[in-house]
Amino acid sequence: MLALANLDFEYELAAPAEGEPATLPHQFSKRWRWILRLLPRARQAECLDPTFSDLSAPTAQRSVQELVVWGVTPRTTRLAESLGLAQNFPVVDLVRQVNDKRFSHTLEQQLSIALPHSQIIESLEQFRSAVETCPHNWVLKHPLGFSARERVVGKGHRISDSAWGWARRKLGQHWTLLFEPWVDQRQDFSLHFQIDRSGAIRFIGQSQLVSDPGGVYRGNSFDPSLAPEPSALECGHRVARQLARLGYWGPVGIDAFFGMLGDRPVSRPLVEINARCSFGRLALALRDWIPQDWCHLWWHPGPAHPQIPPPPPLPDTPTKPGLYSLPLAVDPPQTSGTLLFVAPTRRRLCQMKASLDETGQENTRQVKAD
Repeated sequence: MLALANLDFEYELAAPAEGEPATLPHQFSKRWRWILRLLPRARQAECLDPTFSDLSAPTAQRSVQELVVWGVTPRTTRLAESLGLAQNFPVVDLVRQVNDKRFSHTLEQQLSIALPHSQIIESLEQFRSAVETCPHNWVLKHPLGFSARERVVGKGHRISDSAWGWARRKLGQHWTLLFEPWVDQRQDFSLHFQIDRSGAIRFIGQSQLVSDPGGVYRGNSFDPSLAPEPSALECGHRVARQLARLGYWGPVGIDAFFGMLGDRPVSRPLVEINARCSFGRLALALRDWIPQDWCHLWWHPGPAHPQIPPPPPLPDTPTKPGLYSLPLAVDPPQTSGTLLFVAPTRRRLCQMKASLDETGQENTRQVKAD
């Protein structure tokens, strides 16, 4: 089995057909090379270097029974074709369609669950009008952006020069954009499904999303005592059934949240669809390394956080709460820089994270004092 963690998935899907995609930095891609081994079916997979410019070259002469990828793109399709495995994946155009935020926005409208004032933006004039009529802070998103990339945010009825310039560039590239009101005090989570080629749908589980104050993704947590909210789960199944009817099969993550829109609580069971693998899905796969009924937090420290000495890798079965690195099987050089908090209760998990945050803040103050 071969595995390819092509984390530049959205970048490639967003690239013009005649051009080369803008890729994530090579160092970022390389450090996650083995990450798909978290999936049970890929534990022993040989992991390809995702920065190869021609992925078919090193594999053309091999006999490979299965290929596991982060997401289906033109490049991974060419690789699958070179291995005689193209039939194992849905077509790229469909994958691009269902990952597009405009697609999920249309589904929200059909289900009558779209946020007020949210709309597709097709011109600068429409952008200005949306900001002027929206009584909340707002965000304008590229339809294939991810993790707070390819978006701009604004406060009130003001559009900054940088936001206006960004919108003008994207609209000039013949994209339409998604405008939404900004929701505060969010509790973000994701529901994960697997759609078989037959159309059968299996619910994998729910993970909580951890973001920094700017809305940038920083990790996922899992608490077995937290059951999915019934209406969110039902919405997730409806979305998965729609994808299956269109002919998509494979992994699906559906981002959702609870929060406050002004002074009104809101529930948004469909923020966007990730028809690919995801860190949330892999965070659920970490359950195989952790005692049953324990909690864990997979945390990706931000660049502003002080350097933390790498803790020991997570053993096959940890017997005590602690701070760990990823298992050796999925991070052999131990260079991912991410941390795993493991504890029998959510309260203990939060205490461990708070203690590390306090230590980091003290280290930062000490560095500034020196």
